[in-house]
Amino acid sequence: MSLGRKRSRERRQRFGRWLWRLSQGLMLLIAILGFATFVYRGAEELARSEVSALETQVARLTQQEAEAQQDKSRINSALEQSRSEIRDLQARYARDVPRPPYTQLLTIAQERITAGVAPDRLANVLRQAENTRRCETRAVSRRFAIRFGGAPSADEGTSFLEGMLRITAALPAGAEDVARLSTVTVANAWNGRTETLTGLPQRLSLPLGNLELDLNIASSDVRGFAQATLATCIRN
Repeated sequence: MSLGRKRSRERRQRFGRWLWRLSQGLMLLIAILGFATFVYRGAEELARSEVSALETQVARLTQQEAEAQQDKSRINSALEQSRSEIRDLQARYARDVPRPPYTQLLTIAQERITAGVAPDRLANVLRQAENTRRCETRAVSRRFAIRFGGAPSADEGTSFLEGMLRITAALPAGAEDVARLSTVTVANAWNGRTETLTGLPQRLSLPLGNLELDLNIASSDVRGFAQATLATCIRN
C-alpha cells in the first residue's frame, strides 16, 4: 500500500519536473521569438527608412537631371543663336566692308572727289565703264560747238546715223570749267530716250538691234568745242 503511494508520488514528481522543464523551454522559445520579432521589425523599419531615403535621393537626382537637361537646352539654344549672329555679322562685314580691288577704287574715287571732280560725274564714269571691245567698223568723230548760256537749239550740237542720234553740250553763262560744269544731252530717235549728263568726258553704250553703239564725248582741243566719237560694234 505504501509502495503504491510512493510510486504515485514519484510519478507526480517526475511529471512536475517535466512540466517545469517544458515551461522553461516554452518561455525560452517565447523569449527567442520575441527577440527575433523585435530584431525583424527593427530591421524592417531601418530598411523602410533607407528605401525612403533612397527614393527621396532618386527623386532629387531625377529633378536635377531634368533641370540639367533644361539648362543644356537653353545653353544650346543660346549657342546656336550666337553662332547665327556671328554668321550674320560675318556676312554683313563681307558685304559692307570693302576689300581689294574695291578699296583701291574707293581710294581713287576719294582722291578725285577731293581734287574737285563731281561725284555724279565719277559715278557716271563707273556706270559706263566696261571691258575693252574690238569693233569691226571704223569710229567716226565730229566736233561741235558748246552752247554758252541757255539751252541748245535743235540745230546745234552734232548728230550720227542720219540724225537718229543727236548730241549737244552747254555751259552756264560765264562758266569756263567744261570738265565739271558742262551739261551733255544725248537723244536717240529709235526709242525716244534722252540722257542728260554732267561733265566731260562721258561714255555711253547704246544698244540698237544687233548693234552696240559706243559713244565717247570729250572736250576738244579747240576752245569752246567738244568732240563726239561713235563706234558701231556687233553685239555677241
